Order: sequence, then C-alpha cells, then structure tokens
Amino acid sequence: MLRRSVALLGCLTLAFAQVKEAPTLPTLSEAEVTRLIATARSEVLLEMSVFDDRSIAEGYRVAVAERGARGYILTRGDTAEIGASYLPWASILQGTGARLIAYTRGDYAVVDRRVALIREVRMGLPVYRLEENPAQVAALVRQFVEAYAVGRPYRIDGLVQRLGARFLR
Repeated sequence: MLRRSVALLGCLTLAFAQVKEAPTLPTLSEAEVTRLIATARSEVLLEMSVFDDRSIAEGYRVAVAERGARGYILTRGDTAEIGASYLPWASILQGTGARLIAYTRGDYAVVDRRVALIREVRMGLPVYRLEENPAQVAALVRQFVEAYAVGRPYRIDGLVQRLGARFLR
C-alpha cells in the first residue's frame, strides 16, 4: 500500500512539473485586439462561426470604414443574422465582401497577411492570441482563400425584406 502511494505521489509530482514547465502563450486584451485589427492597411480576412465579438467588430469597422482597407468575412450561414451578429452591419461597409459557409475551421482574423489573431474559448470566455509565425499565417490565409472561393455570397437585401415584411403585417 505504501509503495502504491509513493508511486502515485511520484507520478503526480512528475505530471505537475510538466504542466508547470509548459510554455504559456501570451494573450491580448480586447483593446489590443481592436487596435491590432484597426491598424490594417490593405486587408482584413475574418473567419468566425458567429461574428459576435465587439472588439473585433470595432477594429474591423475602423480598418475598413476609416482607413480604407478591404475586408473579407466568412461565417456560417445559420448564424449570419442572429441578434448578436455584426455581419449585417459590417457587410454594408464599402470595401467589404461577405460569404457564408456551412462550417468554419476556427475563429481568427488575418491582418495584412502578416499577423493573425486567433480567438479561443477558455472556461467560457474568449481569449485572443497573436500568431506572427509566417508559415502559420500563410496556412490560415490559404485556408481562408479556399473557403472564400466556395462560399455563398451574403447580401443584406434578404434581411431587409424579411424585416420589412414582418413590420408591415
């Protein structure tokens, strides 16, 4: 019994040491996320399952509407027009192209094809991390371009017609 306890204690100590030594990736605050996306000069590629993140939406608005960058949005068709989605509002900005796909492969934004911002959910809260590795950013760009090519174009006309019909009844 004592041997098993000592062995178990040794295993737990080893496991704790490995977890403690694991590198932690730096995360960004919401203000840093907004600032990073707003610095876009040429383009912002945005793929999200639900475009409901205020800090990303504000940075996107500044980059596209105020700085003149091109914006490309990919999101799921079933979440495009839910109440929390910023897609209808972002899609009316000049210089924005939006497409709908069946599923997304992650929540991320690529700024000027040089850095990527990846959104993860940890313990129910969004966490943002910065990816600056050129190979990783290029892989995300390639993934985005392939999905954008097969996506269905999004137009706000359908939403306007449905809302108009509901209020005119």
